[in-house]
Amino acid sequence: MPLHFSDEELALLTSLAAPTERHLRTEFLTAVAQELETNGQAGAVGIGSLHRVARAVQRRFFEPPQLPNLSKAARA
Repeated sequence: MPLHFSDEELALLTSLAAPTERHLRTEFLTAVAQELETNGQAGAVGIGSLHRVARAVQRRFFEPPQLPNLSKAARA
């Protein structure tokens, strides 16, 4: 059964998907839905539970940017 989200919940999911690589966003949203179903929350999703689940899933998908390794001499 497909999940139904309010406009506020969709906005939350969109904002949490933004840092994820574009090609992984569908996979991220699918993982959030699967996690909600696994936890038995699919029928009673609220903004708080959706945020908690989506943030936990987001950590698995987010790859921070690689910053250049600057030596101490270059920083001075």
